[in-house]
Amino acid sequence: MKKVSVVILNWNRKDSLIDCLQQLDSFSYSVFNVIVVDNASTDGSVEAVRQAFPDVILVENDKNYGAPEGKNVGLRKALEFDIDYVFMLDNDIVADPDCLRELVRTGESDPAVGLVGTIMYDHSQPDVILSAGGIIDFTQNVSRGRGVDQKDTGQYNQIEEVDLLLGGALLAKREVLENVGLFDSGYKGYWFEDTDLSVRVRRAGYKIIFNPFAKVWHKPHVSENLSYRKKYLATRNAIRFMKKYASPLNWAKYVLFVFAGIPFMIVRDRSIMGAVGKLQGFFAGLMQKDNTEPEISS
Repeated sequence: MKKVSVVILNWNRKDSLIDCLQQLDSFSYSVFNVIVVDNASTDGSVEAVRQAFPDVILVENDKNYGAPEGKNVGLRKALEFDIDYVFMLDNDIVADPDCLRELVRTGESDPAVGLVGTIMYDHSQPDVILSAGGIIDFTQNVSRGRGVDQKDTGQYNQIEEVDLLLGGALLAKREVLENVGLFDSGYKGYWFEDTDLSVRVRRAGYKIIFNPFAKVWHKPHVSENLSYRKKYLATRNAIRFMKKYASPLNWAKYVLFVFAGIPFMIVRDRSIMGAVGKLQGFFAGLMQKDNTEPEISS
């Protein structure tokens, strides 16, 4: 049996974290150890874990390092042990009991497999897809999830290669993390650290595999879909990604979609501040400005 470390990042989500840890007992695949990284929570998360789960390896950061570097702390800790895989699990994810078994089975099916991801559903609408892997198309958001907001009718029913996988429930082989590296902590707040990792893994010759039989459900956060801060950080991160990986043709396509999409945000989505955030994030990324502190979920 392959050894798997589960790594969970937390920041002021005590109740979600406890629920997440409790579900691990129902997994049909036994985990080697569980590592919780706490990004300096102030809601009693650390004390709650110590009391309810004394066997969990608890790493207390001295401040909120953001999602990418916070996860890296847990990944480095996991790699100190003699394990074969790391299962990165967000604390607001509910996983099917057979999820991890499915992921490991896929990982073991081919030495070239580097990352394995799940199908992700909306916890409040259990048959509505949030992600079935992703596509990098260099349009206005650079990448997009497959099947977003679609009802699951079996349209994604085969194990297959994809461009990217979300980090909310992601299995990585040890050798991949050792050879390719961890998350790029230059991404702040929202998105792209998992897209970036997926690209690096593929470029190193490994396969990125989506397994629809590994199922998880995401508990939605309080809606801030088009908030200024979210759009600013997401677009700034997109520019960082573009600088690393985009060709001149990719850049031309992306810029066209960004500026063509601004009027739609204002008129259709009625989000003037979201549009402002997107524009400011665009230029901040180009000028390499980042005076915004990390704001993370997890």
